[in-house]
Amino acid sequence: MKVRDLLIGVPREFPSLQDEENPFLHADALIGAQITRVIVDVLGGAVGVLLELRQSTRLRGNTALLRVTGVAQQNWVCARTANEFTAWSITAAVVHQHEKEVQFVADCLPVGTLRIVGSAADFTLLDAAALPTAPPDYRADPRALIRFGIADESTEVELIGVARSEGARPPASPGS
Repeated sequence: MKVRDLLIGVPREFPSLQDEENPFLHADALIGAQITRVIVDVLGGAVGVLLELRQSTRLRGNTALLRVTGVAQQNWVCARTANEFTAWSITAAVVHQHEKEVQFVADCLPVGTLRIVGSAADFTLLDAAALPTAPPDYRADPRALIRFGIADESTEVELIGVARSEGARPPASPGS
């Protein structure tokens, strides 16, 4: 399966994450993860946030996808000086859930905040076997090496587990 397949939805038969890895129960599980890509699906009304996990001490796997559906708002605010070519390390995260709305806010270094508001969300821990054990060196490695050293929409992944927000309904499995 590729990351882009999960942007459409995570079938219900996939295993659930342990509570301590579920950012809808414990938003601080995301601290130490790095945002590497924000994917906006205008036609589907969804936003996917691709996360680098090789430096995370709280989550299994080496990458993850946070997908928010029914998106009403998505914005990224950062300092002008923070536009270097690097991943954004999550230093604080908050998830607010209501029956028909989920809000995700992540404060990041270097000096940025990502906010997404939608009707539901899911968080999928993934393992991309093609990635090296260590993440790229964002300060020293050439840009091309960095791009190939992190997951993107085309990366083949194995699913570890999934968590869903209160308002999320998993899509039906093929054939059901």
